[in-house]
Amino acid sequence: MGESDSTLTLQIIIIGMVVLFALALGVIVFFIIYQKRLFAQQQKHQEVEAAYQRELLQIAIQSEEKERARIGKELHDDVGALLTTTKLYLSQISPKASPKKLAATTEKMYALFERMIQGVRSISQDLRPAILERLGLAEAVKSMINIVNDLKAVHVTFEDFSNKTVSKSDELNVYRMLQELVNNTLKHANATEISIVFKNESTNFIIVYQDNGVGFDESTVQQKKGIGLKNIESRLSALSGKSYYEKVAKGIKLIIQIPITYE
Repeated sequence: MGESDSTLTLQIIIIGMVVLFALALGVIVFFIIYQKRLFAQQQKHQEVEAAYQRELLQIAIQSEEKERARIGKELHDDVGALLTTTKLYLSQISPKASPKKLAATTEKMYALFERMIQGVRSISQDLRPAILERLGLAEAVKSMINIVNDLKAVHVTFEDFSNKTVSKSDELNVYRMLQELVNNTLKHANATEISIVFKNESTNFIIVYQDNGVGFDESTVQQKKGIGLKNIESRLSALSGKSYYEKVAKGIKLIIQIPITYE
């Protein structure tokens, strides 16, 4: 009887050890499978993120190429044409020309040079607004808003509660983003009011952009982003910033958050 009990106890111990081993093996297998799935998900996420970054880079390149093409066209059609006309007037100047004709030709050339200076200045202004260079982001935005308000199509308000925005080198990207947002509202939103607010939260520069237009379904926009919105995302990515939409009764409310960097 004692020997039978010992045998039974030994069998129970062996069965218990087998069960524990099986459980341990199951946990190990589950952990390995879980790690593989987690790794696969991370890899997929990285691939999606890489594809997204490539798309933003492509949009940035397309935007730059479009801008270069526009500037090239303006230089060719405007400044180039004026230079050609000036060259024709120069060819008419000779020692045999009468003082009256020389005076008239000089006057016309002077007017052409004035137009060329204005054309070059206008192109330079498009590349980097002079007011942005001299007075900074807030004043440049005020100037842009004054131009939009003069159109009488929409009323734009601007409030600046910030004491720190972005570095000087990043101001142009922020300015171009706001230009793109205003243009989108003017083209597509049928809005009558636009509000732009600057403020600070912790170490971030915050822009609150809102209009009272037709609005949109955010999920639809995520699937069908135009070149304008993608260009904004590209610039925001360069600033290491992020954006999100808040629900409003009418129109859109976009919050842009940009980390403040110190030069």
